[in-house]
Amino acid sequence: MPRPRTKLSLRRGIAAAGFAAIIAGVLVLLTADHGQFYPNVFIAGRNLGGRERHLLRGRLFQNAPIPAQTDPVTVRVGDASHRYALKDTGISFSLQQALDRAYAVGRTGSFLRQFADRLACHWRRTTIAVPPVFDTDRAQAFVRECARRFERPPVNASLEVSGSKVSVTPGRQGVKLDAEDALGALAAWANAGGRGDLLLPAQFRGPTVTADRLKAIDTVFATVRTSLAGSSRNRWHNVALAAAAVDGFILAPGATFSYNEVVGPRSEETGYRKAPVIRGGKLVPGTGGGACQLSSTLYQAALRAGLQIARRSHHSQPVHYTPAGLDATVVYGAIDLKFRNPHRQPVALRARVEDGRLTCQVLGHGPAVEMELVRQVQRMDPPESRVIEDPALGEGERVVAVKARDGLRVRVLRSKAGAAGEAEVISTDYYAAEPGVIRQGRAPVAPSTSAADADAEAGFAAGKPPAAAGGDAEKNGMGSG
Repeated sequence: MPRPRTKLSLRRGIAAAGFAAIIAGVLVLLTADHGQFYPNVFIAGRNLGGRERHLLRGRLFQNAPIPAQTDPVTVRVGDASHRYALKDTGISFSLQQALDRAYAVGRTGSFLRQFADRLACHWRRTTIAVPPVFDTDRAQAFVRECARRFERPPVNASLEVSGSKVSVTPGRQGVKLDAEDALGALAAWANAGGRGDLLLPAQFRGPTVTADRLKAIDTVFATVRTSLAGSSRNRWHNVALAAAAVDGFILAPGATFSYNEVVGPRSEETGYRKAPVIRGGKLVPGTGGGACQLSSTLYQAALRAGLQIARRSHHSQPVHYTPAGLDATVVYGAIDLKFRNPHRQPVALRARVEDGRLTCQVLGHGPAVEMELVRQVQRMDPPESRVIEDPALGEGERVVAVKARDGLRVRVLRSKAGAAGEAEVISTDYYAAEPGVIRQGRAPVAPSTSAADADAEAGFAAGKPPAAAGGDAEKNGMGSG
């Protein structure tokens, strides 16, 4: 007969074995793979637990917060924004990949890992994110499109003139996107679920001329206009291109303006075209023809604004767009126009082509500087015209082939309007006389003066410069811009 203590131990062992069998059975039931998603596995707020994979229907995810290809995406760069569709970004969100990852919960890794994951599903929620899918080519194209839309160069503050009133237009900062940084921001946004605005990093560059720098400029010191009538399209283009380089230039107190430094080389590489220039007293095609009209017009504006002329050369002969003695020829790398700002405040230069004219202005601060210019013109007769025989002409027939040109000595004086005292001598220029050429038939005839020569002579006597054939003049006997 067994002892009571032995019976008790036997009963306990049987009870423990039974309990272990029950626990094992429960665990088997809890962790068995029946082809269903394990409990508490969520995608986009939808519980997939207990659903069979092959019976899962798309309607479960209707209205789920999963970005669709047609959803709008607001892209922001600084204070600018634009709306695109998600499909434009090269990003999509794959529900199928999320479902595959959800079904893999409790089914990957070692046996113990699977066992632990299956147990955890019964008391802990597992959320599977819908992963983004990157189309690299489209994403790069999207970044390029954003650069095209958002990038802009900095714009300097500028001055607007209405009559005698000067106002300041504020500048604008420039924006530059870095493609690599933008792609990184796009990827981070997508990995975070693609919700909210897409913020693209950018480099911001302020203007070199700010409104604060211009606020002291409030007065028109001088305005000079010259006509572009008769200019070819190429010459017109060259004048406008050079004027754009000068327009808005700020000359600090004591600083010196250099035309060649500011305008730069007048070449085909810099956008200039061929137009008439004067070389050696002859009108010939040359790249950049027209640049001297800007330098001459600007020179007169500088004179009238009281600026100090540091360097200036006149043309070899009078030009049609400005009075003799008030012209300024320039040749890049050889002849320059320079003037200095003697005022206590900065001055601004304006140069624009409008209404068939070139307008140059000098703007400054305080009361207008009223300067008067006086030209003293002395005419010098040309040498005797050269006569050549022309068999094509009949006896006694005579034709002026090249008009003779009077020589000029022009002295320019400057003084303050209404001020007493001796005027400042600005320049004394000499324009050489040129003999004419007359073609005549074989029979000699008495010398005569044509009506055109008589008109030119009358013009010189009246102190008017003779008209040139057009285009810019070069430096004395040399080429010009």
